[in-house]
Amino acid sequence: MAARRRVRNLGGLNAGNEEDGCTIEQFNQMHPPTFDGHGDPTLAEDWIQDIEEILHILNCTDKQKVLYSAFKLTGEAKRWWISERTIREADGRGVVSWLHFKQIFFDHFFPRSIRDAWAKDFADLVQGTMTVHQYAARYIELSRFALYLIPDEEKKTRTFEEGLNNHIYERVVALQIQNFLELVDKTTIVERGLKRSVELQEQRKGPTPLGFPSNENQGPWKRMKLVNNSGQRQV
Repeated sequence: MAARRRVRNLGGLNAGNEEDGCTIEQFNQMHPPTFDGHGDPTLAEDWIQDIEEILHILNCTDKQKVLYSAFKLTGEAKRWWISERTIREADGRGVVSWLHFKQIFFDHFFPRSIRDAWAKDFADLVQGTMTVHQYAARYIELSRFALYLIPDEEKKTRTFEEGLNNHIYERVVALQIQNFLELVDKTTIVERGLKRSVELQEQRKGPTPLGFPSNENQGPWKRMKLVNNSGQRQV
Protein backbone atom coordinates (compact mmCIF):
# COMPACT_ATOMS: atom_id res chain seq x y z
CA MET A 1 0.00 0.00 0.00
CA ALA A 2 0.94 3.69 -0.16
CA ALA A 3 2.04 3.72 3.46
CA ARG A 4 4.49 0.91 2.78
CA ARG A 5 6.04 2.84 -0.09
CA ARG A 6 6.39 5.91 2.10
CA VAL A 7 8.11 3.81 4.75
CA ARG A 8 10.69 2.57 2.27
CA ASN A 9 11.46 6.17 1.27
CA LEU A 10 11.92 7.35 4.83
CA GLY A 11 15.72 7.36 4.81
CA GLY A 12 17.22 8.79 7.99
CA LEU A 13 14.13 10.54 9.30
CA ASN A 14 14.12 8.57 12.54
CA ALA A 15 17.86 8.80 13.21
CA GLY A 16 18.60 9.43 16.86
CA ASN A 17 15.05 8.65 18.02
CA GLU A 18 15.70 5.22 19.52
CA GLU A 19 15.19 6.52 23.10
CA ASP A 20 12.95 9.55 22.60
CA GLY A 21 10.44 7.98 20.21
CA CYS A 22 9.10 10.12 17.37
CA THR A 23 7.50 13.52 16.98
CA ILE A 24 4.05 14.29 15.64
CA GLU A 25 5.75 16.21 12.81
CA GLN A 26 7.67 13.12 11.72
CA PHE A 27 4.51 11.06 11.94
CA ASN A 28 2.55 13.51 9.78
CA GLN A 29 5.38 13.68 7.23
CA MET A 30 4.58 10.05 6.45
CA HIS A 31 1.02 11.08 5.46
CA PRO A 32 -0.64 8.40 7.61
CA PRO A 33 -4.12 7.37 6.42
CA THR A 34 -7.28 8.34 8.27
CA PHE A 35 -10.06 5.99 9.32
CA ASP A 36 -13.73 6.98 9.63
CA GLY A 37 -15.18 3.67 10.81
CA HIS A 38 -17.28 3.02 7.71
CA GLY A 39 -17.08 0.35 5.01
CA ASP A 40 -15.86 -3.23 4.96
CA PRO A 41 -14.44 -4.44 8.31
CA THR A 42 -11.18 -5.36 6.57
CA LEU A 43 -10.59 -1.62 6.07
CA ALA A 44 -10.06 -1.41 9.83
CA GLU A 45 -7.41 -4.12 9.61
CA ASP A 46 -5.73 -2.42 6.65
CA TRP A 47 -5.65 0.90 8.50
CA ILE A 48 -4.02 -0.61 11.59
CA GLN A 49 -1.40 -2.35 9.43
CA ASP A 50 -0.50 0.85 7.55
CA ILE A 51 -0.39 2.95 10.73
CA GLU A 52 1.63 0.33 12.59
CA GLU A 53 4.27 0.19 9.87
CA ILE A 54 4.82 3.93 10.15
CA LEU A 55 4.92 3.83 13.95
CA HIS A 56 7.42 1.00 13.88
CA ILE A 57 9.85 2.60 11.44
CA LEU A 58 9.71 5.89 13.36
CA ASN A 59 10.45 4.11 16.64
CA CYS A 60 7.46 5.71 18.35
CA THR A 61 6.91 4.92 22.02
CA ASP A 62 3.88 2.94 23.14
CA LYS A 63 2.13 6.08 24.36
CA GLN A 64 2.87 7.92 21.11
CA LYS A 65 1.45 5.05 19.07
CA VAL A 66 -1.90 5.43 20.78
CA LEU A 67 -1.99 9.24 20.72
CA TYR A 68 -0.85 9.63 17.11
CA SER A 69 -3.10 6.86 15.78
CA ALA A 70 -6.14 8.22 17.58
CA PHE A 71 -5.39 11.60 16.01
CA LYS A 72 -6.01 10.06 12.56
CA LEU A 73 -9.49 8.83 13.46
CA THR A 74 -12.37 10.77 11.90
CA GLY A 75 -16.16 10.69 11.89
CA GLU A 76 -17.73 7.70 13.58
CA ALA A 77 -14.34 6.28 14.57
CA LYS A 78 -13.36 9.53 16.26
CA ARG A 79 -16.64 9.65 18.20
CA TRP A 80 -16.10 6.06 19.33
CA TRP A 81 -12.60 6.83 20.62
CA ILE A 82 -13.68 10.00 22.46
CA SER A 83 -16.40 7.98 24.19
CA GLU A 84 -14.00 5.15 25.02
CA ARG A 85 -11.35 7.54 26.33
CA THR A 86 -13.88 9.48 28.42
CA ILE A 87 -15.14 6.30 30.08
CA ARG A 88 -11.62 5.16 30.88
CA GLU A 89 -10.67 8.53 32.34
CA ALA A 90 -13.82 8.56 34.48
CA ASP A 91 -12.93 5.10 35.79
CA GLY A 92 -9.38 6.21 36.50
CA ARG A 93 -7.87 3.68 34.09
CA GLY A 94 -5.79 6.24 32.19
CA VAL A 95 -4.20 5.83 28.75
CA VAL A 96 -4.38 2.39 27.13
CA SER A 97 -1.36 0.55 25.77
CA TRP A 98 -0.93 0.13 22.02
CA LEU A 99 -1.75 -3.57 22.31
CA HIS A 100 -4.95 -2.82 24.21
CA PHE A 101 -5.86 -0.02 21.78
CA LYS A 102 -5.71 -2.49 18.90
CA GLN A 103 -7.79 -5.00 20.84
CA ILE A 104 -10.66 -2.62 21.66
CA PHE A 105 -10.40 -1.09 18.17
CA PHE A 106 -10.90 -4.47 16.50
CA ASP A 107 -13.61 -5.49 18.96
CA HIS A 108 -15.61 -2.48 17.79
CA PHE A 109 -14.80 -2.19 14.07
CA PHE A 110 -13.90 -5.80 13.24
CA PRO A 111 -15.80 -7.89 15.82
CA ARG A 112 -14.92 -11.48 16.65
CA SER A 113 -18.23 -12.75 15.23
CA ILE A 114 -17.25 -11.55 11.74
CA ARG A 115 -13.73 -12.93 12.00
CA ASP A 116 -15.08 -16.30 13.16
CA ALA A 117 -17.58 -16.38 10.29
CA TRP A 118 -14.81 -15.76 7.76
CA ALA A 119 -12.65 -18.39 9.43
CA LYS A 120 -15.49 -20.86 8.85
CA ASP A 121 -15.76 -19.71 5.22
CA PHE A 122 -12.08 -20.55 4.85
CA ALA A 123 -12.51 -23.99 6.43
CA ASP A 124 -15.37 -24.74 3.99
CA LEU A 125 -13.69 -23.23 0.91
CA VAL A 126 -13.42 -25.34 -2.26
CA GLN A 127 -12.72 -24.37 -5.86
CA GLY A 128 -16.20 -25.02 -7.22
CA THR A 129 -16.92 -22.84 -10.26
CA MET A 130 -13.89 -20.60 -9.68
CA THR A 131 -10.76 -20.71 -11.80
CA VAL A 132 -7.55 -21.72 -10.02
CA HIS A 133 -6.50 -18.06 -9.96
CA GLN A 134 -9.80 -16.98 -8.38
CA TYR A 135 -9.68 -19.87 -5.91
CA ALA A 136 -6.11 -18.99 -4.86
CA ALA A 137 -7.00 -15.32 -4.39
CA ARG A 138 -10.01 -16.20 -2.22
CA TYR A 139 -7.95 -18.75 -0.30
CA ILE A 140 -5.29 -16.16 0.55
CA GLU A 141 -7.89 -13.53 1.42
CA LEU A 142 -9.70 -15.77 3.93
CA SER A 143 -6.65 -17.60 5.29
CA ARG A 144 -5.59 -14.68 7.48
CA PHE A 145 -8.68 -15.26 9.61
CA ALA A 146 -7.83 -18.93 10.17
CA LEU A 147 -4.04 -19.14 10.46
CA TYR A 148 -4.47 -21.75 13.19
CA LEU A 149 -5.77 -24.12 10.48
CA ILE A 150 -2.64 -23.72 8.34
CA PRO A 151 0.24 -23.37 10.85
CA ASP A 152 2.97 -24.14 8.30
CA GLU A 153 3.68 -24.15 4.56
CA GLU A 154 2.93 -27.84 4.11
CA LYS A 155 -0.50 -27.61 5.76
CA LYS A 156 -1.29 -24.47 3.77
CA THR A 157 -0.41 -26.32 0.56
CA ARG A 158 -2.31 -29.52 1.41
CA THR A 159 -5.46 -27.65 2.40
CA PHE A 160 -5.47 -25.74 -0.89
CA GLU A 161 -4.84 -28.93 -2.84
CA GLU A 162 -7.72 -30.77 -1.16
CA GLY A 163 -10.12 -28.01 -2.21
CA LEU A 164 -9.31 -28.31 -5.91
CA ASN A 165 -11.85 -29.76 -8.33
CA ASN A 166 -11.33 -33.50 -8.84
CA HIS A 167 -10.20 -33.34 -12.47
CA ILE A 168 -7.36 -31.00 -11.42
CA TYR A 169 -6.63 -32.62 -8.06
CA GLU A 170 -6.10 -36.03 -9.67
CA ARG A 171 -3.41 -34.58 -11.94
CA VAL A 172 -1.36 -32.82 -9.25
CA VAL A 173 -1.72 -34.91 -6.09
CA ALA A 174 0.92 -37.43 -7.21
CA LEU A 175 3.46 -34.62 -7.62
CA GLN A 176 3.52 -34.18 -3.81
CA ILE A 177 4.22 -30.46 -4.04
CA GLN A 178 5.18 -28.96 -0.67
CA ASN A 179 5.21 -25.26 -1.58
CA PHE A 180 1.99 -23.26 -1.90
CA LEU A 181 3.08 -20.93 -4.72
CA GLU A 182 4.51 -23.84 -6.68
CA LEU A 183 1.23 -25.72 -6.32
CA VAL A 184 -0.76 -22.71 -7.55
CA ASP A 185 1.57 -22.43 -10.54
CA LYS A 186 1.32 -26.14 -11.41
CA THR A 187 -2.47 -26.26 -11.04
CA THR A 188 -2.81 -23.18 -13.23
CA ILE A 189 -0.79 -24.94 -15.94
CA VAL A 190 -2.93 -28.08 -15.59
CA GLU A 191 -6.11 -26.02 -15.81
CA ARG A 192 -4.84 -24.28 -18.94
CA GLY A 193 -4.01 -27.64 -20.53
CA LEU A 194 -7.43 -29.07 -19.74
CA LYS A 195 -9.12 -26.01 -21.18
CA ARG A 196 -7.08 -26.32 -24.37
CA SER A 197 -8.01 -30.00 -24.70
CA VAL A 198 -11.69 -29.15 -24.51
CA GLU A 199 -11.28 -26.39 -27.10
CA LEU A 200 -9.47 -28.75 -29.49
CA GLN A 201 -12.20 -31.37 -29.14
CA GLU A 202 -14.80 -28.74 -29.99
CA GLN A 203 -12.78 -27.67 -33.02
CA ARG A 204 -12.48 -31.25 -34.28
CA LYS A 205 -16.24 -31.62 -34.24
CA GLY A 206 -16.57 -28.58 -36.50
CA PRO A 207 -19.73 -27.52 -38.36
CA THR A 208 -21.77 -30.19 -40.18
CA PRO A 209 -21.28 -29.95 -44.00
CA LEU A 210 -24.42 -28.92 -45.85
CA GLY A 211 -26.41 -31.89 -47.13
CA PHE A 212 -24.83 -34.45 -44.78
CA PRO A 213 -26.30 -36.04 -41.66
CA SER A 214 -25.52 -34.20 -38.39
CA ASN A 215 -25.67 -37.14 -35.94
CA GLU A 216 -25.17 -40.88 -35.65
CA ASN A 217 -28.85 -41.60 -36.27
CA GLN A 218 -28.41 -40.17 -39.74
CA GLY A 219 -25.03 -41.74 -40.60
CA PRO A 220 -23.94 -42.88 -44.06
CA TRP A 221 -25.40 -46.32 -43.37
CA LYS A 222 -28.87 -44.76 -43.30
CA ARG A 223 -30.77 -44.38 -46.53
CA MET A 224 -30.50 -40.84 -47.88
CA LYS A 225 -33.94 -41.08 -49.48
CA LEU A 226 -37.08 -41.55 -47.47
CA VAL A 227 -40.51 -42.63 -48.56
CA ASN A 228 -43.34 -40.25 -47.74
CA ASN A 229 -46.81 -41.27 -46.67
CA SER A 230 -48.05 -41.47 -50.30
CA GLY A 231 -45.33 -43.93 -51.27
CA GLN A 232 -43.35 -41.38 -53.28
CA ARG A 233 -39.64 -41.06 -52.61
CA GLN A 234 -38.29 -37.79 -51.18
CA VAL A 235 -34.76 -36.59 -51.84
